[in-house]
Order: sequence, then C-alpha cells, then structure tokens
Amino acid sequence: MEKFTVTLTKDERTELKEISSKGKHRSQKVLNALILLGCDEGECQDNRSINEEISRVHKTSMRKIDRVKNVLL
Repeated sequence: MEKFTVTLTKDERTELKEISSKGKHRSQKVLNALILLGCDEGECQDNRSINEEISRVHKTSMRKIDRVKNVLL
C-alpha cells in the first residue's frame, strides 16, 4: 500500500468538524470527514491515529481509508 500523508489547515479541520457534528450530510460524507480528521498530520492535530485504529473504531476497511486519503490529494 502507498503511504498518503494528510495535512489539514486549521480552516479545513474546522470545516470537517462541522460536517461531522451536524446531521445534514450523507453518512459517507460524515465518515470521510472523520477519517480525514483522524489521519491528519498537520500542526493542529494533537494525537494522530494510525489506519488500523481508525479502521477498527469506524468499522471500515483499510482500503476505504486509503481511497479517502488519495482523493484528498
């Protein structure tokens, strides 16, 4: 698997947090936002999760996590 690095700015993190906290978005969009927030390696992120942890917590595949990271780039 390729390694994709996700680095979000403060504004991007704020937007993703709003998507994940409001109930007006599709479930897949919310899941994608949560995945990106967990994978962020930017300066605003305190504790980054590894893909295995994100996969276990959100009950999703490692492949989906890689696809979401790849689409961002």
